[in-house]
Amino acid sequence: MKKVTAMLFSMAVGLNAVSMAAKAKASEEQETDVLLIGGGIMSATLGTYLRELEPEWSMTMVERLEGGAQESSNGWNNAGTGHSALMELNYTPQNADGSISIEKAVAINEAFQISRQFWAHQVERGVLRTPRSFINIVPHMSFVWGEDNVNFLRARYAALQQSSLFRGMRYSEDHAQIKEWAPLVMEGRDPQQKLALM
Repeated sequence: MKKVTAMLFSMAVGLNAVSMAAKAKASEEQETDVLLIGGGIMSATLGTYLRELEPEWSMTMVERLEGGAQESSNGWNNAGTGHSALMELNYTPQNADGSISIEKAVAINEAFQISRQFWAHQVERGVLRTPRSFINIVPHMSFVWGEDNVNFLRARYAALQQSSLFRGMRYSEDHAQIKEWAPLVMEGRDPQQKLALM
């Protein structure tokens, strides 16, 4: 494999995790087989895959911030979350005929299931030792109000039921049920308002 020269700020991908070097000089040069740009989840994942497939390759990660996962991969910025396409309405656009397209939601969910398989493999190999430290299931909800939005969410729910990936989802237009699921969302709401949650 052809070597590339990298300007370092911080580095490197280890055998089982990303570690950031304390402040390498910007003028320092190093030859590397793989240059990973950014210390986020994508570089960490790619580095981990490559470490398993090509353990002899050298890898260098460059990051302009002081640590990894500080920007897009930060959990507060949502990229630190696994996406199963459960609640993201933009993954299920409405077609001109009124039907709901679920292809993107299915593809995203399938990709996430593959990620989960990879993480399980890492746990079995002892690379990741404490799964609860990085993956936890949390409820997701889509909440809408207004007749058009409720009709869309109802159709979305029905369309997603065609895939076994989404069969455990629940849907309700009942105020009492929604209040049980999401009490703060319902606080002070007009009891006649048309709304739905799934």
